[in-house]
Order: sequence, then structure tokens, then C-alpha cells
Amino acid sequence: MRGSVSSGASRGAIRTLVSLPLLLAALCAPSAAFAGGNAGSTTVYSESFQFTMPAGQCPSLPPDLSVTFSATVHGHVHASVDAQGRLHINWPDTISGTAVDSDGNTYRFNYHNVSSWTEGELPIEIRISDHFNLVGFGPANNLRTFFVARLLITEEGNEFVIVAEHGDPPSCDAL
Repeated sequence: MRGSVSSGASRGAIRTLVSLPLLLAALCAPSAAFAGGNAGSTTVYSESFQFTMPAGQCPSLPPDLSVTFSATVHGHVHASVDAQGRLHINWPDTISGTAVDSDGNTYRFNYHNVSSWTEGELPIEIRISDHFNLVGFGPANNLRTFFVARLLITEEGNEFVIVAEHGDPPSCDAL
């Protein structure tokens, strides 16, 4: 992704916009590799982008404060097949960079997310660990969020369960 992401993007949308095409490419590539007896395939990616957390999104910040981020994502998608023929996916990525708020204060931030799952018969469980940290000089200093969750995909539907959390991830995790 080049350029900027609209400031109205929902939480998680930026990670999806940056990484989904790479994930799809990684999932398509292994089929030929696995047919040849290869144990796995890894796609590595790195991309720079910008995005904004709009004023009023995070209740931990002053209501009129927005924060604009300049970021680089580094990650990979690894796919492998086990002896039973099930596809295992491991998808970690790290996003880091600088930020400036609407008052001109500067910050540094880091974000890490890892998702993993095994494809096969239902149910499928996707395990997710996510953290976001913003530190610097200004009212957004020490903004921190964290969550661990699982997404269970069944024939009856999907169930998203937060196992642990810190901060206000739905509102204050900028990514």
C-alpha cells in the first residue's frame, strides 16, 4: 500500500488493507509447492504508509486531539502442511514509526499482531495476540492497548472471544 489510509478506517482495517493481498498471495503460492513435497512457504513483506486516529476516537485522549502516524510494516506469512494434510498459517507482523498529534507533539509507536490457525474441517480456531504502544511528549504519551482473542469459525457461525485485554483496544488501538 502506498500513500495514506483514510482517517475513517475502522480498527483492524489498516492491517487488513496492508496485509490481506500478501496473505492471499502466500496462500495461493503454497499449493504448487506442497504438491512437490515442500514443507512450507513464507512470504515476507515490508511497506510504508500513513494513517490518522481521528479526534474523539479514543476516550483516553483529549476529545479534540487527533494523531497522525507514519509507519512501516514488517511481517511474513508462513504456510505449511502437516502429516495429516492440514494447512497451518502463522501471520505475525510489526508496525512501527513516528506520530504527531494535532497540537504538534511528537511520539514513537509500535504495534505487533500475530495470528495463527490451522485450516481443515470446521471448527477452525484463529488465535490472535495484538498490542499497540504510543510514547512521546504530549497528552497521548503512554497510550497502550493489548488483547488476546480467539475467533471460532463453525457451521453455525463465528464467535469472537476476548481472552485478555488491557486499555481500550476497540477505541484506542490505532491499528
